[in-house]
Amino acid sequence: MTDQGSSVTQSVLVEPLDHLRPGARLLRPCGPFHARTGIELMAAIDGQRAHGLDLLILDLTGPAVFGPVALQIVVQIATELRRVEVGLRLAGSEQAVGWPLTVAGVRSLFTLHDTVGEALRAR
Repeated sequence: MTDQGSSVTQSVLVEPLDHLRPGARLLRPCGPFHARTGIELMAAIDGQRAHGLDLLILDLTGPAVFGPVALQIVVQIATELRRVEVGLRLAGSEQAVGWPLTVAGVRSLFTLHDTVGEALRAR
């Protein structure tokens, strides 16, 4: 994946946001979460770290169901990004994303915004 523009794997769209905030990337899962989505998200994150990634916005505003697999993947991403000191913001609704995070007891790991734009503008 390059820093020159959007790229897509089978399950993930990666969009550099350097024109809006240097070091920021948007990752958008395409379709339902499954094991391959997690593998591709982690590979995309690893690839973007080589390009100065310091903020990842994970777009969960799409119609995909945020179930147990998605929850596990997002917690894994949060843990890894915290380890390498990369910021993480989630874009998604409180009902679809926030509630499952709260029920799972991991809500405090995340900053959740209603839209990608809000996540990008947040301080």
